[in-house]
Amino acid sequence: MMPTTKRILGLLCIALLVSSVSATNEKFQLWYPEFGFIFDTILHSNCTAEYAAYLAGKKSAQYVHIYQFTGAVWTNQLAEPVVNCILKSTSPYVQASMASAGVLLGLTPTILAAVGSSAEETAMLFILSKRPLLAVFLAGGSPAVFPMRSFEDQDPIGLLKKRPGRLSPPRLSNKGQLAIMVLEYIIALAAVANVVTVAYDLGMQVSSSFAPETTYLPLLWAVLNLAIHTSGAVAPYLRVTVESQLPYNTPFDYLRIHFTPVSMQRPHTIEVLPETYWFIAVSWLTSTLTVCHGLYATLAFSSMLFISVKDSLRVISRFMASVICCRVILMYELAVLRDSSKFKPESELEMQGQAVEFSNFSHQGPDAATRTGSKEILLEGGHIKCTTRG
Repeated sequence: MMPTTKRILGLLCIALLVSSVSATNEKFQLWYPEFGFIFDTILHSNCTAEYAAYLAGKKSAQYVHIYQFTGAVWTNQLAEPVVNCILKSTSPYVQASMASAGVLLGLTPTILAAVGSSAEETAMLFILSKRPLLAVFLAGGSPAVFPMRSFEDQDPIGLLKKRPGRLSPPRLSNKGQLAIMVLEYIIALAAVANVVTVAYDLGMQVSSSFAPETTYLPLLWAVLNLAIHTSGAVAPYLRVTVESQLPYNTPFDYLRIHFTPVSMQRPHTIEVLPETYWFIAVSWLTSTLTVCHGLYATLAFSSMLFISVKDSLRVISRFMASVICCRVILMYELAVLRDSSKFKPESELEMQGQAVEFSNFSHQGPDAATRTGSKEILLEGGHIKCTTRG
């Protein structure tokens, strides 16, 4: 990933977390609509003393001693009494609805991961298409990552393989491709804004049963997703080198290639390198981070209080809309890249892992290297030459 993209990603993460962490004592002011008026009435009628202590924000060991048998510790001693007080005055029907909402929200990260994209797929935009900015937007708009198995044999450009009967994307003019590209960026940015808004609202309008004083748990889930996709892009970077004929030295060149459709780019030379221990380690790290990310999300979402089933369905629907939009854009980009490529049969055999002898080229004739040591991808705007080293 280019240094400029790293800075943009870092600033985005800091801005999201700071905006949420700064709201330390602003909980219990906003509620989801269905039961919000109930919780607000209880708060200002039955829990005024606890709420006043929460707003004061003064922690003390004596306060922990008073509420220690209700679950208060040093970190949550201000928010926990308020949560307990509200729950004591809440009807069993409302509590049952909150429990059902917790089940739905707890399943949400797994459902979104099944619909969303994997880090390996997003890496294709980072590495082959040289469009990390769009890849970051698509990762930010799809906060759950499809998991990958550890230590599986990964083909760094295996997603470009064709299969019989696959539907090809429509061939558009240059103006049509530019219009599609602009639309992709608009939709991706809208998806990111939607995810940030929903995650921020969750942090402010619900309380977590294990950390009621925090407001950043959903936003942290969305931000950590970017780290997984970044790790997923590093793995193929260790096995693939890409050389482009387009200038890539100045900030203007860097921005121009971001906004150039794949089929309009000049030829690239892609070299596939053998596996290394670093590649295996980064791949394993990516798959492990994906699992940990899913566990954290399940913990954070299943422990949410003060939200009903109807309100949770609205939250899930908004997350799902962003994930689907980003998935469609990514699949279209990969389809364009795949449709504009053509592998030689010898290349496909090499990509399937069949043994190739590279040490006896001098005994196989002058064209042996062409037959067994290289592969070509022909693009509309030129050609991509992919070479495999042995």
